[in-house]
Amino acid sequence: MAITLGVVIVGAAGWLGATWYTGKRIEESAQRRLNETNEKLAKITPLFGLRIDQLKYERGFFSTQARYGISLLKNENAPDDLPSGMIEFDARIEHGPFPRSALARGAIAPKLAFVHTEMAQTDQLKPLFELTKNVPPLSGDAVVSYGGNANSKFQVPPLQFKEGDSVLDFSGMQLAGTYERAQQAVTGHAVIDKIAVNGSQEGKPFSLSISGLSGDANSRMGKFGLSVGDSGIKVKRIEIADPNGAMKLALDDFGYGVTLSENDKSIGVKAAYDSGKVTVNDIAVGSGQMVVTLANLDGQAVKQFSDTYNQIVRQAMAGATDEGLKDEQVDSLLDTGTQLLAGNPSFAIEPLSWKTDKGESKLNFALELSNPADAKDLTPQEIAVRAIKRIDATLVVSKPMVQDLVSQYLMKTDGLEAAQAGDQAAEQVRTLAGMAEMFNIGANDGDNIVGKFHYADGMGDLNGKKIPAEVLFASLLEASGQDDGQLSLDDEGGPEEMSAAEATQSAADAAAEAAAAAAGDDARAAAGMMRNFDADTVGGILDDIGFSYSKKDGDNGPVLVLEPSYTGATDLRLEFLCEDGADSCLDLTATAVYATKKPVPLKAINGWNQQYRWARAYVDDQNRAVLQMDMNSEGGIGRESLQILLNTFFSLSEDFSATVDPVTGKR
Repeated sequence: MAITLGVVIVGAAGWLGATWYTGKRIEESAQRRLNETNEKLAKITPLFGLRIDQLKYERGFFSTQARYGISLLKNENAPDDLPSGMIEFDARIEHGPFPRSALARGAIAPKLAFVHTEMAQTDQLKPLFELTKNVPPLSGDAVVSYGGNANSKFQVPPLQFKEGDSVLDFSGMQLAGTYERAQQAVTGHAVIDKIAVNGSQEGKPFSLSISGLSGDANSRMGKFGLSVGDSGIKVKRIEIADPNGAMKLALDDFGYGVTLSENDKSIGVKAAYDSGKVTVNDIAVGSGQMVVTLANLDGQAVKQFSDTYNQIVRQAMAGATDEGLKDEQVDSLLDTGTQLLAGNPSFAIEPLSWKTDKGESKLNFALELSNPADAKDLTPQEIAVRAIKRIDATLVVSKPMVQDLVSQYLMKTDGLEAAQAGDQAAEQVRTLAGMAEMFNIGANDGDNIVGKFHYADGMGDLNGKKIPAEVLFASLLEASGQDDGQLSLDDEGGPEEMSAAEATQSAADAAAEAAAAAAGDDARAAAGMMRNFDADTVGGILDDIGFSYSKKDGDNGPVLVLEPSYTGATDLRLEFLCEDGADSCLDLTATAVYATKKPVPLKAINGWNQQYRWARAYVDDQNRAVLQMDMNSEGGIGRESLQILLNTFFSLSEDFSATVDPVTGKR
């Protein structure tokens, strides 16, 4: 009995001694840990200082009562609406090795501490506590091991908020996480059952509901000093609606995830977006997916770039002038960019897709970069062009999918019968397919419109047509002086001169032949196809577009003189080119004339012709800038296709006006 009692006394004394020692150890390390935390917070918040202060620390034998305050320290560059004051938290720290609350939760192994934390009720937070019915708006428990690892659970209580006509209903949040000190590894899982908002914006009522929201994170410190791992968000359902019925959007099973991985030399990033069924005004519009990847990013270069960039941002936010930003920092960024390119990084979207029960449309895009030789002797534009090693892109548009979506839209919004909506949708898809081939954007391949682009070794290929780099990247390079004609390419890739009118004519002929092969005369008539241009039909299109015009006789047929409207032209007209009388007008020419104070330089005209292929620009014998587009109806052209062409010309006319004015001064 005496021996047993002695063992109990010795064990109790050892436990009490360990508890006292643990409490003292926690107190000694608390301020040091707090200083380390504040140093890290200062680095990640350049616009303001986020600081944690220890307001109270009362150590007892078995536990410690502490209070901490979190506050924002604004600088002169911080936004004016940043909140002021301090948010305070109370902490009860139960000392190890056997904290009572940890034992109650099944943690029987020795632990450093069990910490219960909750937001303190202060005068500043009194309104928030009223919303939560005096339940702490944030509280949680953490079990901390002697090695510095921790398991924690936090919660935000449900609350309802009403102000005027706006109501917020929040179900609360549960958050669980772990921290492993050795690898600086963090895991987290958060769940919110529901967030609902009913209110108004600019006097219009709306409602928003998010249900089944969850978030996950799993990261650790990588070998390059950057956190690697996975994170993501999932939402079961999102609903946005106008209670008056004007708009209703529902999205099911939305997901977003990011993975940051590494190997011995490089870092890779993969981001994936998924959307389940989407409905708009009760119309099922399908589901979508997008996957974006970045690969072969030199790990050391990414870390160096991140550190230097953050340092520059912090200095700028602290009010440093341009002179205060050291030249070596900027040089470091440039050197880092070169190092990144040396690793041949790549970017890809594989795929971006949208799918319905009628078909799937998708885009695949891949870009590979390289470090250009003799970069120091190149301009930034030339570096950008030469850094592109390869581009591959494929776009597939499902015609049945597009036709079904358009048909449903017409039935819902315009009240059309199913058959009528289907006919109109089919015509619009035929027009889309014809325009795709006309502008060489894509080719018809069964139920799909397919467009392909490839670039490598200084040469691009768009659906079989070769495009050299200097033309492809003309917007990045200074336009060089050429003849008035546009530069085009033959099938072997050799340059040949082709005017804008000839280019447009060739494309129109190809589209007309494709349409003629797909439908007979009866089908063309049913689809609103025109075998000839006539003034009444074209005038009706102009009325639909919103142009006022007058009609007069020309040398080769009718002429419609338009009010220039927004185009900026001083003279805007459509001329019919007819043979065998006015009943056979196969050609239509759209012309915009610009009377300027000074003649437009030929270099500006050449630059325009190099960039825009479907309308030619030139200077006439009166030194006026002229923009022209030719259209042809041989083989048949749809009314909607003609309207698209006219709209394209009017849009180009406005763009050309903006190009002319900066060169010569306002008219």
